Amino acid sequence: MDAITFRFLMSLAASQNLEMYLMDVVTAYLYGSLENEIYMKIPEGLKMPEDLKSKAKEICSVRLQRSLYGLKQSGRMWYNRLSEYLLSKDYVNNAICPCVFIKKSSSGFVIIAVYVDDLNMIGTQKEIDDARTHMKEEFEMKDLGKTKFCLGLQIEHFQDGIFVHQSNYTKRVLKRFYMDKATPLSTPMVNRSLDVEKDPFRPCEDNEEVLGPEVPYMSAIGGLMYLANCTRPDIAFATNLLARYRYLSDPHKARSQTGYVFTIGGTAVSWRSQKQTLVATSSNYAETIALHEACRECVWLRSMTHHIQESSGIVTEKEPTKIFEDNSACVTQLKEGYIKSDRTKHIPPRFFSYTQELQKNQEVDIEYIRSSDNAADLFTKALPTTVFKKHMFTVLECVVYKTCEKKRLYLFQGEIMLGNRISKVLHLSPGTSDELCVLSNKSRLKEPSELYQNLMY
Repeated sequence: MDAITFRFLMSLAASQNLEMYLMDVVTAYLYGSLENEIYMKIPEGLKMPEDLKSKAKEICSVRLQRSLYGLKQSGRMWYNRLSEYLLSKDYVNNAICPCVFIKKSSSGFVIIAVYVDDLNMIGTQKEIDDARTHMKEEFEMKDLGKTKFCLGLQIEHFQDGIFVHQSNYTKRVLKRFYMDKATPLSTPMVNRSLDVEKDPFRPCEDNEEVLGPEVPYMSAIGGLMYLANCTRPDIAFATNLLARYRYLSDPHKARSQTGYVFTIGGTAVSWRSQKQTLVATSSNYAETIALHEACRECVWLRSMTHHIQESSGIVTEKEPTKIFEDNSACVTQLKEGYIKSDRTKHIPPRFFSYTQELQKNQEVDIEYIRSSDNAADLFTKALPTTVFKKHMFTVLECVVYKTCEKKRLYLFQGEIMLGNRISKVLHLSPGTSDELCVLSNKSRLKEPSELYQNLMY
């Protein structure tokens, strides 16, 4: 199970008022059955048969009857064993999300999301209790109760929503790289041009220092990437940019940046910030490439969410997915068809054709949005403080777990220590009236505009 699917399942749990429980399989890899013959050296402590005691252990071997930790195929064998059992209990899954098993009954449903030996159970209480009983009958299990920690995410359950954060992980990363007492800044990176002449990561000049091998640069980037991929989309672009300089060279190749964020039911579940592999000769070309990549992600998201919802008996409307694009020329070309001109004739038709076909089949609906209102800019460029905070609030506002008919939203400010200051990460959860309230463990704010005064790094 990947992080995107897990975020969607958490949003589904909140929007449908479902329960979430976590179970751990004890020595899961030992349950797998081997499909081929594997031999190993005789381990220390194993008693030799009488007829082999006279022979040296070095010339003897033993054949494995079961899967064992350390084998390359152990994970696959465990998955086969688990899926075989769950399918025999009338669970269903498919190739779109093979680690998600769903069982529906007349009174509800249960979803079992598998990550190695961790089983997240999401659904109605009775069906979850039945699933826990079935698992304990077949495997030795640890019942960990309500899901509070999974895949490195801290999960807090409230009456009206779910709060997901990584405060403990963030503190460990800061302490590991001696940044726990650093002075925070307003944005993750400076706002300046990154062209060849003004690139702030240019080769060393006079009175400048280059990081030496004693600085664990790549390890620090890896720590940030886990945050950016799980709960901190606001640092995705800065982390992606820094990752390019892991060899202390000048990688500027005039390539554009692709950035997008998808929300499902108000929840930000998928986002990306990545340098394009092609050199685009115009902004229209670059936007066309980015839109092509976003549509590919959109197709998988639609398939995954529809499968889970339909298998669970949740009624959904199959409407086109709206994708907002801030390049008017790109939107016009996609809606009116491929326009051949001196500026576009070199663009490979596949970038247009795929998106146009999705739009024709009513799977996506490309709409124009002003650049100043496009939150995807958070993933493509360095922004001034005011613009960054505006888009950051928009994206974090999308991390919302809400019911379809309720309009009251509670904003929980999760505190994460960054340097010697407090950073407040915003997540929304559902309520019951038309009032928009902000809840903090220190204050209660009434106006959303006051949030900008509380956002800091």
